Amino acid sequence: VNAIQRSDMAVIGTWRDNIRVNEALAKDYMAHHGMEKLVNDVISRCPTKALSLKNTSDVSKADGFCSVAVTDTQSLEIDNHNCV
Repeated sequence: VNAIQRSDMAVIGTWRDNIRVNEALAKDYMAHHGMEKLVNDVISRCPTKALSLKNTSDVSKADGFCSVAVTDTQSLEIDNHNCV
């Protein structure tokens, strides 16, 4: 923000690789914050709707998708092609 006015260098780009996930950190986040915060503050704020909460058995195994288990039955699915 205001890079031109302040003579700073702004770098704009996109993430080009698959997102790396950490199951232990995801489960720790869920234990500390809960499902409501995950849905309201993480999934619903994704501008490209690349994040979705699914049953672990329903998560896509296709290329370009990754997932992280947040509970024993629920996983956060990430569509890497749409994630910015």
